[in-house]
Amino acid sequence: MADDDPAGRYRREEAKGVLVLDALRRRLGDEKFLSLMSEYFAANTTRTVTAQSFLDKAGVPFEFPEPGDGAAYVASDIMRRLKSAVLVYGTVFDAGANRYSTEQIQKRFLDAYESAVPIRKDFEVRDDDLRDRDVIFVGRPESNSALAAWERRIGLDYPGSAFQIDGGLHTSEREALLFAAKNPLDASHMVVVAAGNAALATVKLALNSDWSATEYMIVDDGKTQSGFRR
Repeated sequence: MADDDPAGRYRREEAKGVLVLDALRRRLGDEKFLSLMSEYFAANTTRTVTAQSFLDKAGVPFEFPEPGDGAAYVASDIMRRLKSAVLVYGTVFDAGANRYSTEQIQKRFLDAYESAVPIRKDFEVRDDDLRDRDVIFVGRPESNSALAAWERRIGLDYPGSAFQIDGGLHTSEREALLFAAKNPLDASHMVVVAAGNAALATVKLALNSDWSATEYMIVDDGKTQSGFRR
């Protein structure tokens, strides 16, 4: 029987591939993974290959995971996804600080990667606008209505001006959170949240150029703590 949703099937297969590569990278480590990728593609440039042949080359027993609970991405993954990214900043309040922070992130991406990521206000976007995008939300949920609509769907716990992660409650107005997750509408795309408990904390986070290869990063007056959710 013919597939009545070929586009949806393609997105699901693409999402599966993203998850496999991400999990394999975490298992092998960046250095071994990148070396494997380079050697494999150099050896098979003109050949038809399969995913299993790649895993055989890796020498790691592996089952293809389906998108499930938890994040499939780390924050720094957004750097290679800028062509499909969009910046969405909060206007409910702290609008000036959120806008400035967003512009600084946009400028950094443009200077470093020559990618001009578009900027949208929170009230300008709906699910259909973000379904096929890698989304960077700027400003915590209470100040960003678009992020507030997705907060629970991406596993973010950020009530008011404090956030909770890995069992720790972070209430200081100096603290900010960088948080990565799957796009809940399409797991082949990701979400990054850049938000501070106060306007200044959001600005300082935006000016921090070290977006870590971890699921989350907490910044407190220049001090950082990074990790993966348990």
